[in-house]
Amino acid sequence: MAKTAREILYLTDNAGEIAFDTVLVTELKKLGAHVTVAVKEKPVINDATLLDANTVGMQEIADVVTTGADTVGLITQKCSKSFLSLYKSADLVIAKGMGHAETLTETEVEKPHGLLLRTKCSPVARQFGTVWGKNVAKLMI
Repeated sequence: MAKTAREILYLTDNAGEIAFDTVLVTELKKLGAHVTVAVKEKPVINDATLLDANTVGMQEIADVVTTGADTVGLITQKCSKSFLSLYKSADLVIAKGMGHAETLTETEVEKPHGLLLRTKCSPVARQFGTVWGKNVAKLMI
């Protein structure tokens, strides 16, 4: 999917992982895609914000926007119109974290979504067919 995508929207998870995200975003760009990275409008639990993205230099390798929302996961009804336009125009959405996985699996998606998460509770682990404490990569089509 990533090899053929022209527009990738990358939804970040927590502030502590955003430095790793710069490595993954750089690799996605090497595949030829334009990558937009979305962070939360305001701090939610420990989710990444513009300040975190700027601190690790994300703006130097990708466009950085906010979702316009301060919700756990992605609740499109709460997002800004400008973010929703980017979301709708992306060929591929990559969403990190259990919050995104929980909200996106409850939504009918219209394009491929790659979920990257670590199972932090048994119910989510069961949902993904694994056990607590495992890393999961799932493609929703």
